[in-house]
Amino acid sequence: GPCQLHGGLTGSHPCLCSQIYCYGELLHQVQMAKLYQDDKHFVDMPLSTAPDIVLQSFSELSEAHNHSIPTQQLQAFVAEHFQDVGQELQSWTPVDWKDSPQFLQKISDAKLRAWAGQLHELWKKLGKKGLLLGDGRSAPL
Repeated sequence: GPCQLHGGLTGSHPCLCSQIYCYGELLHQVQMAKLYQDDKHFVDMPLSTAPDIVLQSFSELSEAHNHSIPTQQLQAFVAEHFQDVGQELQSWTPVDWKDSPQFLQKISDAKLRAWAGQLHELWKKLGKKGLLLGDGRSAPL
């Protein structure tokens, strides 16, 4: 489920992330406000801020509104601390990728060598890196 996914992505913050994505007031308020047609949409949105900061900011916002945050403020909060679904992955070319690696020269059959070359090119399309929380840097997946 999404809790396991987000726990895995965030390394040292699995408990904090489950308070965001699996249970807790933030999830409850987002679902009650019907910000998204599908309840699953929110849990698929990657964080753009570290989870401890999200929870702290949400707690302050919630208390300021007596635990009933107006939809507009809730939407602004989500926009500030979360990214759209799918934004957590960026294109990435492996650092050791070479245009014509030596192994291609060792294939004597021309058709097979051409096919292997096309297959090798796919690394540039398949390579992705995921954003790490908090600092905006990224790491290969």
